[in-house]
Amino acid sequence: MSPRDAGQKLLRAVGLWGLVAMCINAVVGSGVFLLPTETYKLLGAFSLWAPLIFAVPVFILVLCFAEAASHFTEPGGAYLYARTAFGDFVGFETGWMNWIARLTSLASLSNGFVVSLARLFPSLGSGSARTAVIVGSLLILGAIHFAGVRYGAASIYVFTFGKVVPLVLFIVVALAVFRFNPVPASMHIPGAGTDWSGAALFMLFAYAGFENLGVPAGEYKNPRRDLPMALLIGTLAIAAIYVLAQLGAMSAIPDLSKTQTPIADAAAALIGTAGAVIITLGALLSMAGTNSGTVLEGSRMLYALSLDRRLGPVSYVHPRFRTPVVAIVIHVAVATVLALAGSFAQLAMLSAVARLTTYLFTCAAVPRLRKLNEGFRTPGLVVPVLGTLISLMLFLTLNRFNFIAASLALAVGAAIWAASRRIDKTAPAQSQ
Repeated sequence: MSPRDAGQKLLRAVGLWGLVAMCINAVVGSGVFLLPTETYKLLGAFSLWAPLIFAVPVFILVLCFAEAASHFTEPGGAYLYARTAFGDFVGFETGWMNWIARLTSLASLSNGFVVSLARLFPSLGSGSARTAVIVGSLLILGAIHFAGVRYGAASIYVFTFGKVVPLVLFIVVALAVFRFNPVPASMHIPGAGTDWSGAALFMLFAYAGFENLGVPAGEYKNPRRDLPMALLIGTLAIAAIYVLAQLGAMSAIPDLSKTQTPIADAAAALIGTAGAVIITLGALLSMAGTNSGTVLEGSRMLYALSLDRRLGPVSYVHPRFRTPVVAIVIHVAVATVLALAGSFAQLAMLSAVARLTTYLFTCAAVPRLRKLNEGFRTPGLVVPVLGTLISLMLFLTLNRFNFIAASLALAVGAAIWAASRRIDKTAPAQSQ
């Protein structure tokens, strides 16, 4: 089955503003609620500028994805872009790493969900209660997306509204009160020994998610027109939220390294217990919403990878719900195992590492994709060249553990691709 045929089997139900909501939801998950602590541990007071500094390379990557997305109406996202430009092997490896990034992101945010929930109910943060929360939350999201893309998209819209409103209220209150001025201390650049690579990966994780908006393109009303605009609008809104939230948190709590839930604790310092509860509820909705989007996008990536190759029933689409139900089950099941075995920070780092292949090959594919049709255009080759260089630089600055992890994941993907090719070649002879 071709991706075009698959796109015709799926239901096109999501328009422009739905895509903007999905973009914000996909990115604003744990990043704004939990990662300020992680970046503060790495960069100290200079972390005030981290959301703004790293927004620049991220926006270059977003421009590349916006241009690549404008050429297609089929599902697949970065897998489809790389496959069209560089062939099946590079495409499969790109899609494979994208799926791993989705798995580890879903697992990481499931842990982050428990961390935030434990602020209200400490007994749920460990042991069998933690297991029950992780398994139960993922099963619920899997069931919603099993039932149809309309229900999955509706859950994303609700979660997006629920996370953005408390964040905006927190930003307004924090900047109005402005207990401490973090700017003078933030002007000192960290010295030798600073883990800039780790900080870059954490901020990349905070901004990541935009690259998956093109994966379920077969379920969008007009993806060639709406996807580029949704990516640009959504990313600008996200950058503004991150920068202002970081400033607000550091103005309420000068040393964010002493808290696991920085935004909630900052709200408590400004408003009291009620503020902390409101922000914690917003954080829970935020991570649940991002996880809902990750179930949608991750399962569609696995579904797209199964097309045109023999991967069993993974490409099956339910005739009533018109969703790839087997891919959904596999995605949720594997993510559950990873979530129970890992921690938020570990899985967040692995998710960021896995995304680098997606960024690299999508940026490199843009000049070749321009030959397909007239789509959204960035001027000349400046943006795709810069995007490719940014992706390569992030690869080259990986520490040994992350480099080995990325290499192993790519090797496993290559083995699966080779096995599927061998099965395709031998299957006709066996069937005669």
